[in-house]
Amino acid sequence: MRQHWVLPQPAYAHYVCYPEMLGRYSEFPEHAERRSEGFLNSYNLHMVFSGEGYVFHEGTRIPMTGGSGFLFPRGAYQQYGSDPAQPWDVRWMHFATGLSLPMLEEADQSRGYFFTFDPGSGYEERFEEMYRLSSAYETRSEPRLSALLYEILVTLMQNSEPLQGSVPLEIRHSIRLTADRIYRECEQPWTLEAMARLAGYSSYHFLRLFRSIMGKTPNRYLSDCRIARAKLLLASTELSVAQIAGQSGFQQSSYFIKVFRQQEGMPPNQYRRSFRS
Repeated sequence: MRQHWVLPQPAYAHYVCYPEMLGRYSEFPEHAERRSEGFLNSYNLHMVFSGEGYVFHEGTRIPMTGGSGFLFPRGAYQQYGSDPAQPWDVRWMHFATGLSLPMLEEADQSRGYFFTFDPGSGYEERFEEMYRLSSAYETRSEPRLSALLYEILVTLMQNSEPLQGSVPLEIRHSIRLTADRIYRECEQPWTLEAMARLAGYSSYHFLRLFRSIMGKTPNRYLSDCRIARAKLLLASTELSVAQIAGQSGFQQSSYFIKVFRQQEGMPPNQYRRSFRS
């Protein structure tokens, strides 16, 4: 199967990212590309969902199997292709962007970024929607095409690792599942030990992993979740501040007011009044 679309330049010139060409190849053993330096003036993203292939980078042949991918920056030399014996199912896209993302910066600096990703993170659904919009292209589809590309890039940032990454994807997935549980049950009396036990790690190891993956400590994440719950209750209910403190996981309303003021720059009652005016 060979699916391939080329999109016109968008009518709106201020999208943060926009696809130029995209497609999907499967059961296509002849798929192989070799582009000279400076030939392609856009980013080139390939994500392999099954089968096998390869990329040549700086004289090294890098195997590509299901759950791996590569990103070439603008103007880079590119050589890659499918394994003729086990053709890959690859979804790909050439795109333009002015975004400053670590993944893009790594590709720019190294002239190629090679990674593993979690196939169960919704990429296929986003690509399929992009294919549908591209097949029946209309200018009114431009904002959604840009948004889907942005979603793919940010999801990759959260659910991928360099091929030589220090945090395997299964560990990243485990930490994010734990974070989701903490968010849903932020009113519970969580301790670092309890959160680590839920994830299946020692407190020290959990703290290091959580901070690396989520960008903040477990306790700061818990506090953010509790403040988010409190803001919702302040804006949408008539509960007292003390009741909201309790339902958000704060044992003392005075401590809740202190933390809320520190994070929001105003006490809870003032925040509530801003939704009543």
